[in-house]
Amino acid sequence: MVAFRVAKAETVKELNLPHDISMPMKLFTSIAMLSIIATAQASEPVSFEREVLPLLEQRCNKCHHEDEQSGGLDLTRLETMRRGGDELGAAIVPGKPDESSLIQVLTGVKEPSMPENGDPLPTAEIALLRRWIAEGAKDDSMIFPADDVAFFEREIRPVLAERCFKCHAGDEPEHGLRLTSRQGILGGGARGPAATVGKPDESLLIKAIRHEGELQMPRGGDNLSDAQIVAFEMWVAKGLPWPADRKVLAREKQFTISDADRNHWAFRRLPKDNTQWSIDSELQRHHRRLGVMPAKEARRHQLLRRVTYDLIGYPPTLEEIKAFTNDDSPGAYEKVVTRLLDSPHYGWRWGRHWMDYTRNGSTGQPTRGPAIDADRYEAWVVRCFNDDRPWDWFARAHIAGDKMPAWNGRDYSIDQALAAVVPINGPRTFENAAVESFVLMDKLDEGIEFLGRSLMGISLECARCHDHKFDPISQLDYYALLGFFQSSGHAPLPVDTTSRAEADQYALRLAALMQEKTTLEGRLRRQALAASIAAKKTRGVEGRKYFINNRTIEITPRAKRLHEIDLVLLKAELEDAQSQGKSRLADDIRKAAREKEKMLANFTFSPLNLGPSFDHFINGHKSQIGLIERAEVFGLPELTKELKKADVFWAAERKLWGRRYRFGGFADTDPEVAELARMDDRIQEIAAELPANVLRQWEEPKPNHLYVRTDGGLRRAEELRDLPRPEGAILNANDPKIAWLFKPYIGDARILDRGDVLYPGELIPRGFPEFFGEPGFFGESKPRLEGSGRLQLANWLTVPDSTQAALIARTVINRVWQKLFGQALCRTPKELGRLGQSPELPEVINGLAARFVTHDWSVKSVVREIVLSKAYRRDSVASDQHIERDSNNHFFARQAVRRLEYEPIANTMAWLVSGRRYDSPGARNSALPTAADYPRHFDAAPNVELVERRTASITATQALFLMNQPNGAHGVADRFLQRIGRDVSIEQIFFAIMQRPPTNRELMLAGEFEQRSDFVAALLCANETIYLD
Repeated sequence: MVAFRVAKAETVKELNLPHDISMPMKLFTSIAMLSIIATAQASEPVSFEREVLPLLEQRCNKCHHEDEQSGGLDLTRLETMRRGGDELGAAIVPGKPDESSLIQVLTGVKEPSMPENGDPLPTAEIALLRRWIAEGAKDDSMIFPADDVAFFEREIRPVLAERCFKCHAGDEPEHGLRLTSRQGILGGGARGPAATVGKPDESLLIKAIRHEGELQMPRGGDNLSDAQIVAFEMWVAKGLPWPADRKVLAREKQFTISDADRNHWAFRRLPKDNTQWSIDSELQRHHRRLGVMPAKEARRHQLLRRVTYDLIGYPPTLEEIKAFTNDDSPGAYEKVVTRLLDSPHYGWRWGRHWMDYTRNGSTGQPTRGPAIDADRYEAWVVRCFNDDRPWDWFARAHIAGDKMPAWNGRDYSIDQALAAVVPINGPRTFENAAVESFVLMDKLDEGIEFLGRSLMGISLECARCHDHKFDPISQLDYYALLGFFQSSGHAPLPVDTTSRAEADQYALRLAALMQEKTTLEGRLRRQALAASIAAKKTRGVEGRKYFINNRTIEITPRAKRLHEIDLVLLKAELEDAQSQGKSRLADDIRKAAREKEKMLANFTFSPLNLGPSFDHFINGHKSQIGLIERAEVFGLPELTKELKKADVFWAAERKLWGRRYRFGGFADTDPEVAELARMDDRIQEIAAELPANVLRQWEEPKPNHLYVRTDGGLRRAEELRDLPRPEGAILNANDPKIAWLFKPYIGDARILDRGDVLYPGELIPRGFPEFFGEPGFFGESKPRLEGSGRLQLANWLTVPDSTQAALIARTVINRVWQKLFGQALCRTPKELGRLGQSPELPEVINGLAARFVTHDWSVKSVVREIVLSKAYRRDSVASDQHIERDSNNHFFARQAVRRLEYEPIANTMAWLVSGRRYDSPGARNSALPTAADYPRHFDAAPNVELVERRTASITATQALFLMNQPNGAHGVADRFLQRIGRDVSIEQIFFAIMQRPPTNRELMLAGEFEQRSDFVAALLCANETIYLD
């Protein structure tokens, strides 16, 4: 339409037509102009660069490009099209479309028809290709000067690859915009062309990276630098120069490991000897380069408040403040750090940081299965942090804790086995996992995501559908890892299990019981059907039908009585509506009563085979009001009593029908089904012995049992159908119980085409990603696996001096730094790979990671080193020089102002109320009124995601909650003053709430409050109370 308007205006001008011509003349002119335009368009040659190449790229080049020449054919360049493939000859014959094999396969003249496994090209697209070939198949691509191409390769291509291809490459680019080719940029996406040749100010791409308007790119990361933006402006002004030999920069291609992969900062081995290295010396080098003078050291009370909140999540007490501010010894601060690291609250504070990466969020509750005991798991995590257990051991325990010796030296730890099931404690449901392969695969994918994101800091799950577009992880690598998780399951074990042999035997016993129970249910089902059919000889009708017919006659009067009561209530409701003048409601009730009278006059009752159900009719459901409630509203006690008895009867009747159906219409005491009754007795015995309903794994097991990790998982449902079943067992193909007819699966996973469970491929042997391969680890290139192989996977994770161990160490360091400075060194804490952002200070990560590993993977040693550094102890005040030269504080010449998370905010309020530091969140919440409001208002982590950073919102509801909620700031203030006395001094109040002395101005303001409690409440609502400065 835009093209038409432009053409029309130009035509009017060229023909010198008046603007006030009559309507008939206007119509004639419009028709004439359309004819002129159509002729002009038809005569304009088809553009290879603007029309043909984008069409081929979208529909054909998935299989026919330079790196993947299916049939030997490359359709990205004119010369390779003319050369053709291995069998059909030249793809195009200039001037002769009917002789061109490209047209022949697209129109079905020759086999195979194309696109393969895709929709045929529309007639208009084929016609476009015909015209282009008929016109001589010319390449009108621009050839740019070598200097301009070199400028693109040096300044533009690296930025596109690093910052843009994450979303705008591949088969399904975001908003349809591909930035991998010149024609893709010019053609644009859903928002139109991304660039206009020679006009940077009019180009959407330039506006987006300048952050002009709503569209601001790159999304979710740092802005491009000013120099990079200028380079893109120059590139568009030059006409978007592009290399002629590489039309498309990135697409699905054969997996390779490049030097760029090997040299990526996070994939290198850690430095060996860094005994002389320090955080401050490294930062000082950059400060000198920038010409920045670091901020001075924070004041003593300010530093104590910061380090106390950071390490234990509580404010310092008045006694601790006095002790530190009055201690002039050289090691005063070091003594404070040692005391805090030794505090039991350290484990709760730092364990909470880890819990954010386990999908347990703030509540610590499981999501949709398995129903793990999240409170017990969190307590175990706290012990691990307080004991300072090595992180490499901690990481391994989350993969194979059930296969490892216990920390205390015993053979087995139920808590470690609990930790090993946490990787699949994600938001996706376990419901129907036994019969729906996509459900099973999605749950297994959560394990891969946890391994990658939570432990290794890379996006392994991105390789489910194709080779990772950025990191050296192939699709084969993904399914090699998936086999470890598919070979693993979980089972409800007794909490007092103390040996691995006992655990294995119990798990095998559960599997055997489920197999026996499922087999018996299948046989009972088959024999019940046979018994029902056999009854036709003696009763003239099948057994189930015989029971239904006779029982229906017996209970029909009872069913009719319910409807009679309904009519009585309708009449009472009609009288009530009329008395209140509600004529419309009365009309509706009157109509319903008439319909009910008609129904009762010719009452029939036909219950379903599995039994009648009147539960909703009697008790109500959702918006439906039940008969009992309606009778109670009108004060009809006799009817209410009758309905409650009826409710009991119909519940028992429902069970009776279920039992009769189960036994082919017979009573379980009838001699015809004596064998079935014995089977059913055994089934009930097994059900009583089983500690959980494994068909509903999101439900909690019986008391004193925990869902923990075991070997042996589920097969794909499709593969169960071809396996031999026990003789005499009959179950529907989609019955979830069928999975338990077979032994738990230990084996390899099948690769899925595009990650789709409908297109399984070959089995991929379990193993480790090629890039991280450690051929010497097991003495050979492929690991020797025991059972599921998870223990070998866990051990591989932290092989000394390996790439993957270095990656895990860097991930920990990056996140510890984030918690102590408010921002991570690499600002994508779940993505240290090439998909993430590169840090300005990789040397700091590397230096601390090497020290971390040298110190036996001690998290406390890392925390100690960081909080003792000058960088951590600096003030947060930013000078003009800081703002000018490092506005985002990427080089940490000052500390950051940070809002406290909800946990320390709640801790502070509970401490003010009681004067205690609590040993668990549950104990704290019991002492804090409206404890549930704090996570809601102050951004608790969601319990369905792996959370890399907490939200720190600023909302009106936060202030309203503190100011207006009776148990908010005013309630805390009242209880605080009750505890310490209402005559307490202003200085003591400031030290208790803000951990500093008041200024003279604040002392004067305090005197203006009539009530001391109002003053305390005002301080609690102040920003300073919930921020670290």
